[in-house]
Formats: sequence, C-alpha cells, structure tokens
Amino acid sequence: MQEEMKYLHENHTFELVKLFQCKRVLKNKWVFKLKLEDNCSQPRYNARLVVKGFN
Repeated sequence: MQEEMKYLHENHTFELVKLFQCKRVLKNKWVFKLKLEDNCSQPRYNARLVVKGFN
C-alpha cells in the first residue's frame, strides 16, 4: 500500500484543492488485488482507489 501511494504521489496523480461550501466530498475506498502470474514466482499486488455510492 505504501509503495503504491509513493508511486501515485511521484506521478502527481492527485491534486489537493479547496472544497467549496456548496460541494460534497465523494466517499471512496481502496480495493486491493493480488495478481499471480504463471511465469513469475513473486506475486504482484495492485491497489485502486474507487468512488463509493455511484448511482
């Protein structure tokens, strides 16, 4: 998780902005996945940040 956050920060994926009073913050959650490949003995971990409650 910390390694994934480091890469996101280094790539300037997120931008911190001021929240206006008439706007709401979207709820989110982290989704983790373990990827196993046939030719690789070391498993790869994948993390994604997704928005919750989208209708």
